[in-house]
Order: sequence, then structure tokens, then C-alpha cells
Amino acid sequence: MSVSIRRQLARRLLAVVLVLLGAGLSAIYLASRRTALAEFDATLDAKAQAVSSVTVQEEDGDVRVDLSDRFFQGFEDHVMTDFFELRDASGKILARSESLYHPDGLLAPVGCGGVTPMRWDLTLPTGHAGRAVRFDFLPPIEGTELPERLGEPVRLVVASDRAHLDEGLWRFLAWLLAGGGLLAGLMLWLVPGVLRHGLRPLERLGEQAGRIDASALGEGARFPVDGLPVELQSIARRLNDLLGRLGESLARERRFSANLAHELRTPLAELRSLAECAIKWPDARDGAMDHEVLAIARHMETLATHLLALARGEQGRFEPALEEVDLAAEAGSVWASFAGRARERGLEVSLVLPSARVTADRQLLRLILVNLFENAVEYASDAGRIEVRVDAADPGGSAACLRVGNSTSNLTGTEVAHFFDRLWRKEEARSKQQHLGLGLSLARAQAGAMRWTLTVALDEATGWLEFRLGPEAAE
Repeated sequence: MSVSIRRQLARRLLAVVLVLLGAGLSAIYLASRRTALAEFDATLDAKAQAVSSVTVQEEDGDVRVDLSDRFFQGFEDHVMTDFFELRDASGKILARSESLYHPDGLLAPVGCGGVTPMRWDLTLPTGHAGRAVRFDFLPPIEGTELPERLGEPVRLVVASDRAHLDEGLWRFLAWLLAGGGLLAGLMLWLVPGVLRHGLRPLERLGEQAGRIDASALGEGARFPVDGLPVELQSIARRLNDLLGRLGESLARERRFSANLAHELRTPLAELRSLAECAIKWPDARDGAMDHEVLAIARHMETLATHLLALARGEQGRFEPALEEVDLAAEAGSVWASFAGRARERGLEVSLVLPSARVTADRQLLRLILVNLFENAVEYASDAGRIEVRVDAADPGGSAACLRVGNSTSNLTGTEVAHFFDRLWRKEEARSKQQHLGLGLSLARAQAGAMRWTLTVALDEATGWLEFRLGPEAAE
């Protein structure tokens, strides 16, 4: 089942937006409700303070409340929006509002008392929801201006109908839900469109990738980086790097196919010519022809053997037997077989071989050295120079490595870049059938099997060519 990034992003963004919207609206409602309730409680406290201010204690001990002021109209029996009652310490009702006709009065929560006001929700005698406040106080004695207040404190409970408060809160909640629903609908409509617009560069990138053909991986098959969002620029650059490597790989494969056809065409043509001569003049056949056929067969067998070995190396099927060896000793031992050929060509040879212990497969290492020394002796310029040097490991962490350099002529950096391509040779070297153009490719594969690297560099100003061989840690 295919997964759509756009759908996933849309679902997740909508979920986050809706959750945040719901949380925000809830916070707004709760904060507004808290504010409205605080204002309601402040008004209720003011009413209670007003009732306590008009409550006096007569000389005979009775308590009287004067509600003649218009401020107390809500406590009348025909309005019935405000209620109060006064009780003594024993719970006996001392006074109550005209609106309070319930025989039990306004019952406060069990255990409440004291001068600190206490508030709670309750059901009023009218059946409506209400809110009450309760506190104890000492009413002043009527007819005296003494500040002392004598007697036992009385308990005042004042309640108000909260229908208007609840109605306002419900109306506010309805507006919030309507606005939230409208915003949610807008988000459901806007988010997919915004994502579609935002992901359009990614879609264009996919369309461009779909138009790339394996037969045209040149410079034209690249993704334009300019104009892309920053997040996609790094992806486009990496894709361009990948396309570049794929193009180079395909170019190498095409060169390999062409070179392989060339390498096979010449010996096959020779075999065909020899076979036609043998058929046409059977009596004229001599032993030299058989030796020539044998040489061609061995050449083709060597080519096939090297190609198979190279294929094994590229597939990682080399199984090196790693051990500790002396790189300088192995280099000196292998060079001994090339010293005579170097003297014949009049080459100046410099060997700098300090002892250096490395971990390698001895057999693979010697095969690599044979390839490097053979190339140096064969292709060094006439009366030129060869240098074989071992750089020992240093305390800084660089591992030992071997450098094989030789002087050259008529060699360019472009040609050096193809040194490790299979079956690649300079045109003037193709006539030498003893060289197949597979040695360096095979040497690099063998080095890779040991986790070593083999690189080449050319100083075009001096014509000095140098191969560098060493463990990967040396890089």
C-alpha cells in the first residue's frame, strides 16, 4: 500500500491544529468562566456585606435587619432573586428575607463556619441554580455608639440566583463552539491546499527524475538547485552527485564493452585467419602455426582469468588471509625480479625501504606490487627514473604506505583518470599484447579486499606519476 506524504502531513497537521484549537478555546472558556464567576462572587460578597451592615442587635438580644433601602429589592417575595438568613450559634433562624419561604432555610455545607467567607453552589427554593456565601459576624447593639460588639456571633448566609450568569456562559460557549467549528472547517479546507502548494517543488523534482533516461546521464541530466527550497537543495545536490557517479559508471561500462570487443576481435581474427589457411592449404601447415594458435589461446585464457578475478574482487568475494608483514621486505623481494629489466632500459632506480609492519594478505600484496612495478618499468620514460619508497607509520596515527613513482612523457591528467578502468590502455600501448589493461583494476580490487587504498596522481608540470598504496587508516 503506497503512503502519501501529503496525506500524512495533512492528517498530522490537522490533528495538531484541531487539538491546539480545542485547547485554546477551552482555555478561553475556562478563563472567561473564572472571571465571570469571580465577578459574580464579588457582587454576592457586596450583598452580604450590605446585609451585615444593616443588621443590629437590640437591647433585649433580638436581631433586626433593616431592608428598607431599594438596594435590597431582590430579597422581596415578589422578586425572589436574592435570599438571606441569619442563625445564631445553635442554628436557630433569627431573621430571613421575604423571598425565603423554605422551612429549612438556606443550608450551608456541614462544618463550615468562621469569619472567613465560604462560597458554594446550591439549589434555591425556587428550584433555580444559585450560589451562596456564608460568614460569621457580631452585629452592633442598637442605640449605642460603643465600638464593642457584645454577644454571640451570628451566621449570615446570602444566596443569589445565577441563572443570568449561566445563561451568559452558555451563550459564550455557543459562540466559541460556532467560531471553533468555523475555524476547523477553514483549516480542513486550507491545510491540504497549503501543503499542495508547499510540496509542489518536491513533485517537480519527482517529475524531473522520471524524465531522466539511463542513456543520457551527462551534464544535462541534473536537477536545478537554484530556486528550490533550502530543504530540497541538499537532496538535489546529492542526487546530482549520484547521477554524476552513475554517469561515470555507465561511461566506464561502455568503454569496457568497447575495449573488450576490441581485445577479443584481434585474437579471434587471427584464429580465423589461421583456420582458413589451414583449411585452404592443409599440406602447407607447419609447427609454427600451432605455436601461434597456442599463444593466442593462452592470451585469451589470461584475459578471461583476469576478468573473472576482477569480477570476484568487485563482488567482494576475495577472502584475504590477513597477517602482519613487513611492507619494505615484501617490496624489496618483489622488486628483485624487475631490477634486471630496469637496468636494460637504463632507468635510474631509487629504493627507500625502511622497515614498516602492516596488516595485509601477503599473496594479494605481492600481486599488487607486481602490477605496480611492472607498470613502472614498462612505461617509465626512456632513461627515466623510478622511485620506490616506504613511508613508515608516525606517532600522529598515519599508517605506513608505499609510493611507487616514475617519470613519464605524453601523459595527461585525463588519461590518468582512466587508469583504473578495465581494459583501458593508451593507443600506443595496444600493440603490446602482453598487457591487457586489467592489472591496475585488479590491483585496486585486491587492495580493497584488504581494506587498503590504491590511488594515483600525476604532476603534469614535471611528468612525475606516483601510485600510493596503504591501509585505509593512512588516508
